[in-house]
Amino acid sequence: MQIKRGRRSSFNSQALRRRLLIAPMLPAAISVLLLGISFSGCKRAAPPVHKPLKEILTDFHDPSGRHILIAAHRAMHTRYPENSLAAIQDAIDHGIDIVEIDVRTTRDGKMILMHDSNIERTTDGRGKVSGLTWQQLQQYRLKTGRNDTAGYRIPTLREALTLARGKIMVDLDIKGAYVKPLVAMVQRTGTARQAIFFDAGTAVLDSVLLLDSTLLIMPRAHDTIELHKLLQHYDPPVVHIDNSFFTPDVVAAIRNDGARVWINALYSPDVLAAAGIKTGYGKLVKKGANILQTNHPALMNRYLTKKGWRQGRNE
Repeated sequence: MQIKRGRRSSFNSQALRRRLLIAPMLPAAISVLLLGISFSGCKRAAPPVHKPLKEILTDFHDPSGRHILIAAHRAMHTRYPENSLAAIQDAIDHGIDIVEIDVRTTRDGKMILMHDSNIERTTDGRGKVSGLTWQQLQQYRLKTGRNDTAGYRIPTLREALTLARGKIMVDLDIKGAYVKPLVAMVQRTGTARQAIFFDAGTAVLDSVLLLDSTLLIMPRAHDTIELHKLLQHYDPPVVHIDNSFFTPDVVAAIRNDGARVWINALYSPDVLAAAGIKTGYGKLVKKGANILQTNHPALMNRYLTKKGWRQGRNE
């Protein structure tokens, strides 16, 4: 069965006017390890440069354009707790295009943001998300880099989407969520035009499109053969590929299909950039990637802007 999705051409998102009250920002002088990367990449914060969602969507749906989109991995998690509302708001304030968040479901069916299947690493509690109720989870707080909790709580998906509505695209990494209520939540919050559904397999994405064929999905290809199958099956707006087969032929195939090339900068490029060597980002762009997912969005934004890759032109 071939499942195609429609490409969107109009944008009419409703802007959310209220600001999130957040706890004080984590001092940049404190260096801790998050995913093997220190906080040192965030010493110089960029001023708020809120970018209109309409502009982001226009760039996203123009894969032939030269504007490079930035995706904040688990939101701005080197500055605030990962998958927190504060980290999402910080991405918005820095003019980031896409915020990646992880969705899981509690024992009583509440969709929340949490990367791991258990809560030990990121909160002051213990247990599996699927084994705890929402009421139980509300007593715990998200950890900061200083091993304190500072009042950051686990957010619901509804809260995250409401905050993002009209402001930033949202990449929904479906870790442990039922598709039907997930799609319903996106539709109910009015974020269907700015949400990207991501899963490494096809069964979940097929289910998403069967519920609403106009939704944006991002398949992940693990090799060239799978890539061509996915392009034929979905006609997606963006494809997630890996560095193992990041070749000119692969980039050409994706771009010729009218899609964007999503690549992770989470490892070597991010590590080098945090140490002051940012050329790894440029290499990804020159090889043809036009959506870069990073652990250091503010740092990447400054570099790409300086190179002219954030104004729709290449230098």
